[in-house]
Amino acid sequence: MKRMIVSVAAPAAAVALLGAAGPASAAVIEPGFYALGNHPAFQAGPAGMQLDELYNATADHDRFLFDFDHPQSLVILEVSPGILRVFGTVWGGRWNFNLFWNDQYRGVYTFNMSYTIGVQQVPGDDDLWVNGPNNINTGWITTPLGDTIPLYDERGNFGFSLRLGDEDHDDGHLFFPGVSGWGWLNHGDNPTLHRPIGDFLFVSRGLIPAPGAGSLALLGASFFASRRRR
Repeated sequence: MKRMIVSVAAPAAAVALLGAAGPASAAVIEPGFYALGNHPAFQAGPAGMQLDELYNATADHDRFLFDFDHPQSLVILEVSPGILRVFGTVWGGRWNFNLFWNDQYRGVYTFNMSYTIGVQQVPGDDDLWVNGPNNINTGWITTPLGDTIPLYDERGNFGFSLRLGDEDHDDGHLFFPGVSGWGWLNHGDNPTLHRPIGDFLFVSRGLIPAPGAGSLALLGASFFASRRRR
């Protein structure tokens, strides 16, 4: 099996793209920082994350989507031994099937979701997953209204809360040719209260330099300038 190893980008390049993985190839996830984007198979809309009923805005089911590809977004995956972290700034809000509502919930959110328990290699495969007790890994999301809402990981029907890689068959998750991330989230003050739907479904755009506190904005500008040129 041919291994596709992503190396750290040169200093002049903000992002080293993952190449397409052909038949019988594998995407190997190295430690580092990865820029994330929307998965093309996200059915609800243009998003890399969904947190429905983040606010009970109406009597109906309130869908909240978060667009990882928006120019004001910079979402990063950190991979280190035994730890995964998805964090950054993301543009999003309440979604109405074909557009974001222009209301108080639309705007830039910041969030951090850390996985420190149950991070391991998938048995018999080169993917990584989080296989720990339900709601054991935590995080938070801060909304345009200034509220900070707790996040928790949630085990899905497949026995994990997050998986990174290209599936056992190496063809990619939902046939995206590279590294994807997919899993489930819960939110609110009560982690045992299930709130449908809470999902991660994103793709890796490639390794980036380690973001320092003072360089995050510059990194975002470089990343999106690079992406516009592609």
